[in-house]
Amino acid sequence: MKPSKSIIYWFALFVFCFIAYQQIIDYIRPNYTGNNLTIKYLLGIAPNFFPAIGIPALFVILIPQLKRTNKWLNKNKHLTTNIISLTGLISWEFIQSASNKLHFDWNDILWTIIGALVFQLIWTITPEDYKEKHEGTLRKTTA
Repeated sequence: MKPSKSIIYWFALFVFCFIAYQQIIDYIRPNYTGNNLTIKYLLGIAPNFFPAIGIPALFVILIPQLKRTNKWLNKNKHLTTNIISLTGLISWEFIQSASNKLHFDWNDILWTIIGALVFQLIWTITPEDYKEKHEGTLRKTTA
């Protein structure tokens, strides 16, 4: 069972974004003691920016595995994954507005949208070989 280069490519993008998100949340933001407002701003929006890139990268792998027969969905999986991701991330931001412990911020929504646009840019400049359908590539094959 050897994953295709397409799966490795998109999974690597997901992993990079996930690691960046975790490092910023767990280590960089809590330990930053400087007064640079630009760095504080970037550390504040990064947890929205990286998931907006990484989550669609993971869904690009998963959607063809779940919906093999839906040709439109598989052909436009980059749009579908971005819509699913944006809906979830922006909904989460609005849910935070009803919480006393969490913080709602319009900048987070803006950078979630920018992250989604960056994912679309990555999709656009990615070679066609890495956009292939993943049918059967996660299943055990007999050779």
